[in-house]
Formats: sequence, structure tokens, C-alpha cells
Amino acid sequence: MSLRFGSAEEAGLSRDELITAYELLLSGLDEDAYAGAVCLVARHGVIAGFWALGWRRLQEPAAAMTHDAIFDLASLTKAIVTAPVILRLRSEGKLSLEDPLCRHLPWTEGSFAGEAKLIDLLTHRGGLPPTADIGWAKEPRQRHSELLAAIGTEPRTGGVYSDLGYYLLGCVAEAAGGEPLPRLFGRVVQGPLGLFGSGYGPRDAGRQPIVASEERPEGLLEGVVHDGKARLMGGIAGHAGLFAPALDVALFGQAVLDGGMGRFGTMLPKAEAALLLAPHTAPPDPRGLGFFEWGERDGNDFFFPAWGHTGYTGTSFAIAPKTGLLVVLLTNRVHPVRRPEERLKSVRSRFHRAVWHSQI
Repeated sequence: MSLRFGSAEEAGLSRDELITAYELLLSGLDEDAYAGAVCLVARHGVIAGFWALGWRRLQEPAAAMTHDAIFDLASLTKAIVTAPVILRLRSEGKLSLEDPLCRHLPWTEGSFAGEAKLIDLLTHRGGLPPTADIGWAKEPRQRHSELLAAIGTEPRTGGVYSDLGYYLLGCVAEAAGGEPLPRLFGRVVQGPLGLFGSGYGPRDAGRQPIVASEERPEGLLEGVVHDGKARLMGGIAGHAGLFAPALDVALFGQAVLDGGMGRFGTMLPKAEAALLLAPHTAPPDPRGLGFFEWGERDGNDFFFPAWGHTGYTGTSFAIAPKTGLLVVLLTNRVHPVRRPEERLKSVRSRFHRAVWHSQI
């Protein structure tokens, strides 16, 4: 099944509840949770809501948000690029999720990180810190040395959400797959799903409707990845760096709902696709591979029974396999400056509640 446009009734959704959901997104502008947003709501493969509101760029020349606007997806890269690529390589016999990291990255030998299994990095149980304040030199050997020094000698206990783990998984994908990460993404995800507006940056803001992010001392980030580590690495990494419009994110989500099948081919065999949403960690923080169970992450006493991911720049997507619901909400909460994440979480929780209750 691929996505098509249709009525709320065809999607099995209440039109009135969808209008309420849209009004809640408008309230996010009034509450200064973001400068603009694009949202897509679909069920059973039918797109019943597709809205663009606010601004993709506030500085002159200002530009209104459009449906085809291309967002810096930030950590959605973990779910849309790195996890599917790793699982595809597994299906091709090029790696095992039980492999220790050092089997693919010999330079990690002697570090506790080198003994971590790939499955542990995929579920943020590798003992790594969330991030590292290091120079991230472009020369790989120096970068790796700095990274190992920053990781330290004592693994963190329990699950710690880590950009570093997915950076390392991106390196694993390139080593095992024998290709740069953008090419692996193109072969495994972009081509089979038809994500023709997606890709790593930098992107030409003069030729594409790029959503601006933060104003930095060196200038406005527009078509250049917001994440500092990925930016210093040329914009290509396993934890951040992907740019995409909302429709492409929705096509990815629908492919996961469809067991790994896309418009033009297979992203993942069904068994591998199921692993994305299978809980590999115990409550209160159930995690799949590249996905998390949404639950009560946004507060407001609403438990959202869906799987998905969020991104620092204000992006998110969620899917509910049991009901066929798909929700993409892309915002630019960091434009032109970073707004408190709690504002976005409050709007998102109310919005998700309305969408969930729109199901007939």
C-alpha cells in the first residue's frame, strides 16, 4: 500500500476532530512554540490532513511555509537512515546485531565501546554518554582518537540516549556495506520508497524551499545541518544530517506499517521491518530499533499508543500499527532562536490526543 489523498471518512477519521487538531497547531504559533509547521495525518494509507502554516524563514526575505518545505530532520535520521540500513545489511549477511562494535571498527578495540553489541547501540544501551564536547576533527583518525578519549573508561549503566552510538552505527554501516552512508540510504531507503525530496546536505536554499533553522554567529543555518557534530563532519552522520519534506517522512512511515514495502520496491524484508517496532528494552522506556514507544513522553496525561521518533529541531513522526494511523509533524522550533522544548511538547501532546481520538 502506498499513500494517496482522500477524505477523512475514507481514512476512518472524524473530520471535526481533524479540524480541532489543526486549530491546535495554529495555537502553537500563538504560543511561540515554533515559527512554522507542516503536518500530515493519514490512516489506512489515506492522507486526510496535510497542512502548512506559519513561516519557514522569518528573516528578510521572509518566506511562508509550504507543503513541500524541506526540513532538517535532526535525530529522525537515526530512524529513517541508520536503523533501516543496519537491518538491511543484516538481511544481506554482512553483519549480525550480536556483533561487537570492534568487529567492524577495529579502532574501537581496547575501549568498552568496542565490546558493545550493535543491538545495544541501536537501543541506546551501549553505555555511551549522550554526546561529547570534542572538536570532531574532519580527519577520521584524529576524530576517532578524540571520541574514544571523550567516551572515557567507565560505561554508563542503564539506557542512556546517545548520539554517539548512532554516529558509530553510521560508521559500521559504511564499513560493512562498503559504501558511503548517503549511497546506502539511496539504495536501501530512498530508491525503494521514492523519497525524491530527501538526502543529506548541504542543500541549496536558493533553489529549494529549505526551512531555516538557527541564527548562529556565523550566519543563518539554512540547508546546513543544525547538529554541531554532524556539521563539523561535512553534514553526513548516522545520528543527524538528513533533510526531507513531510511527505517523504510519511512515505517512510507507511512503508514500516506495510512491513517494509515501498512504492518501488522493498526497503526491508518483513522480518527485519518488524524489528523496528519490536520492544527490545523493558518499560518504562520501551525501544525498538531506531524507534521508541511514544507513551507519555509529551506529558499532559496523555498516553499515545504509537511508535516513532523526535528530532531536536522540532521534528517528529509517529505510527500506530494496530490502527494504521500515521502522523508527521515537522516544525522549526529553533528558528531563528531555540525555543523551550516544553512548548512544543505541550502542543504536540494536545495535537496527538485530538488526532488519536479522531479515529472512528
